[in-house]
Amino acid sequence: MIRLATKRDAKHIAHLIEQRAVALNETGSDQWTEYLELDLLERVRTDIATGSVYVYDQHGFVLASIALLPPDEWDHNLWEDGERGQYIHRIVVSEQLKGRGVGQQLMQHVLREADGNEPIRLDCVADNEFLNEYYPRFGFVYVDSRNGYNTFEYGLDESVSA
Repeated sequence: MIRLATKRDAKHIAHLIEQRAVALNETGSDQWTEYLELDLLERVRTDIATGSVYVYDQHGFVLASIALLPPDEWDHNLWEDGERGQYIHRIVVSEQLKGRGVGQQLMQHVLREADGNEPIRLDCVADNEFLNEYYPRFGFVYVDSRNGYNTFEYGLDESVSA
């Protein structure tokens, strides 16, 4: 079941993100390395307080998460008009659920819940082939590449993308 995260979920979400960051690091990727260097629990608590964080809860266990947030410093660095929009961040699915469509369910849920009056944006490491092919399946259109990250916007008319 997908539901809105509560403060009690913060520790579980942070643990999922940390596990994924460690796994990425072990494969030689520097994606999500910053999550191993900051107070991740505080970051997740801030996400829950300032935006909409959704979790995939199975029998009382948080096994996946996605955050829909107002723009932050990260977004301002990647977007010319970073003050606009809602930003999807920290999509994470437990290894035990990989390949079962949970990420797809979370993405579809957050797109339904988002404010339709604001653009919905996300980014990924430019050389992450999986995510660069995954996001367009939901209607995200490539916008630009900046600082080693590709940016995407939901429902953007492809004629205006880079």
